[in-house]
Amino acid sequence: MKAIDQQQINPFLFFKQNKKTTSRLSILLSFLILHLTVGCSYYKVREVNITKENISSTIEEFNTQGHYAIINQTWHLENLVVNEDERTIQGRVTPLPFEHQDKKARWDETTYRYKKYKKEPLNELHFTIDSSISISNGEELTVPFNKILALSLNDKNRSRAAGNVFLGTVGVLAGLFLIIALTKSSCPFVYIKNGEEYVFTGELYPGTITANLERDDYLPLPNFKAENNEFVLKVTNELKEIQYTDLLNLLVVEHEKDLKVLLDKNGTVQTFTSLSSPKTMSTEGKEEIESILEKDGQFYLFDGQEETTNSTRKVVFTFDRPMNSHSAKLLLTAKNSFWLDFVFGQFNKQFGSYYNKFQKDQQKVPKEKIQQWATDQNIPLSIYVKSNNKWKLIDQINTVGPMATRDIAIPIAFENNQDEPLEILLETGFMFWELDYIGIDYSDTKPLNITTLEPSLAIDENDRVVTDILKKADHNYFKQPSIGNEVVVTFTSKTADSSLNRSVFLKNRGYYNYIRNYEGVPDLSRLKSFKEKNRFTRFAENEYKALMAFDNPNNISL
Repeated sequence: MKAIDQQQINPFLFFKQNKKTTSRLSILLSFLILHLTVGCSYYKVREVNITKENISSTIEEFNTQGHYAIINQTWHLENLVVNEDERTIQGRVTPLPFEHQDKKARWDETTYRYKKYKKEPLNELHFTIDSSISISNGEELTVPFNKILALSLNDKNRSRAAGNVFLGTVGVLAGLFLIIALTKSSCPFVYIKNGEEYVFTGELYPGTITANLERDDYLPLPNFKAENNEFVLKVTNELKEIQYTDLLNLLVVEHEKDLKVLLDKNGTVQTFTSLSSPKTMSTEGKEEIESILEKDGQFYLFDGQEETTNSTRKVVFTFDRPMNSHSAKLLLTAKNSFWLDFVFGQFNKQFGSYYNKFQKDQQKVPKEKIQQWATDQNIPLSIYVKSNNKWKLIDQINTVGPMATRDIAIPIAFENNQDEPLEILLETGFMFWELDYIGIDYSDTKPLNITTLEPSLAIDENDRVVTDILKKADHNYFKQPSIGNEVVVTFTSKTADSSLNRSVFLKNRGYYNYIRNYEGVPDLSRLKSFKEKNRFTRFAENEYKALMAFDNPNNISL
């Protein structure tokens, strides 16, 4: 992805000057992009009209076509046989595989969503039979025709699918940049120079929206190579915010080529030599593991249908554990969702014309109070380990931004040398995070040295040299107040050892403030309610439901 230049930004001036249009489009585009990222398809339930006269021929026709027979949404009827003489259907009962499991109520002419990489609902033939008939796994089941209460099919909803194809091929790129310009509330963008182009890699100091929240952040820069002993990157402001960067240092770790190296949130080296995938993944009582076995953009979205009192979602992973293991390192590949970004903007909008004063006042609120609020609203990704049959919180991961995934290392020290499987629980607010991969490594961390590189040259878009401002964390900030601001930063390194690999990280520190011109009088009593624990989390889930209803004129089950 190339850096966005001024010519690309200028068309969005229209939206700045037409606030009502901007607001409506932001809601609509948020919904559309949300569905595109989820990767859903649709099917419609069609009830089949059966009578005493046509039931046999109707079932036989569907059976000949190879439909997948399901009994009461719970069992598969294998090797289905229609017996016209005895007026029965027969078959062997087997458990439903995961891709055919769905507990949602089935309503005629209702459209349902499904994730293509998880489910295969098309071509299913559903029998609803009288509850008086007992069913056991592995038995040869006989069901009289008069005990078949209903028969239904899953048909592909071609109108919904066609809409998704159109958006995917025509609208996604334009929609993506529009949604960023209209609703994004994020951080400075980082691009690394690869040959003649700059490649988007991540975001600086994510979630640090006030000066009192500043912390050191360590952004991995994969595939970052020095050219003529120089690493070159670009930091840009492409959003409606003022960005204050205090520090940019490059951290370089040389290591063996078969080693993966990350820095944890404290800047400590963590090494990975033998990553293992989980044996099981369980959410809402169901097992589904395919989406997190590889880094492939197939995310677990923390979007389960089962509602909770605090609007959180959780997932449990089970790993094999070697005997007498004392510690491990968890590796997550994850990012925040665009939904969290959007709904946080919706929350801020409620302050109306008071928002700018609220933002100014927040600069003086103690850091611990703001962090506790975020924790109470389930914004971080909480990580628990089961120990002595109890879940123990071991870490909470701060936001990393929605634009790119980040590899995250979490060291784990075991309280005792348990030999049973290791259980890990991840929990966050409804659709706040997206998980692409999880793995565990029990190897000892290798002792490695970190080389710190200060900028050797930094030049902004006006050819102003700002090198010294970015070398130290001294509250002497490099300020980027406008869309189109950028700075190109060069770091000079020694010649690389060709027998080793380099892992490169950008140590950064700073904060940003939003530029917003909200209108209207704030509802202070409602805003005060957001001080309550889980209030923002519930607000986020309710906003999602409202958005689904906004686009749901055809009775789509969500």
